[in-house]
Amino acid sequence: MLDKSNTELRQIFARFATGVAAITFSSKNNKFLGVTVNSYTSVSLEPPLVLWCLDKDSELYDELMDKKNYVINFLSENQKSIAVHLAKKNDHSLDKVKHKIEGINCVIEGVVGWISCSKVETFDAGDHEIILGKVIDFNYKQRNPLIFWDSKYKAL
Repeated sequence: MLDKSNTELRQIFARFATGVAAITFSSKNNKFLGVTVNSYTSVSLEPPLVLWCLDKDSELYDELMDKKNYVINFLSENQKSIAVHLAKKNDHSLDKVKHKIEGINCVIEGVVGWISCSKVETFDAGDHEIILGKVIDFNYKQRNPLIFWDSKYKAL
C-alpha cells in the first residue's frame, strides 16, 4: 500500500512525456466519435499489436467496449484544440473536427499518423480498461507530434 496521495501519484505520472492520440470510431447511430488518450503503446511487430487504455468512467466506455474496429490518430503539434475538445465530457462528435473516411476508417486530417485496429482482447486494469488491438492498416506523415508532459499539452 502506498503512503502517498493520488495527487502525488498523478504528479509522478506527469513526469513521463507521452504522445497524444485520439481514438475514432463509428457509433451505434452511425455517427463518428472520438476520445483523447495518452496511453498508447506499441506491443509487438509480429503479430502487429498495440494497446491503449480507456477510463471506465468515460462516457464512451460502454460503446467502445462493444466496438470491434477503431482508429488511433496520433495528433500533430498544432492539434491541441482537437485533444481538448475530445477530452471534454458531453461532446465527442467529430462534427467540428476535420476528418475523412477511408474505407471503415475515420481519420482525423493533419495527424502525424494513424493506425486502424481490430480489437483482440480487453483487460481489467483498476479504473481503466486495457484494449489490445491488431494493426489492420496505417499511414504516417513527417509532422511534429503533440505531446503531454507535466499535465499540459506541448509542441515538440
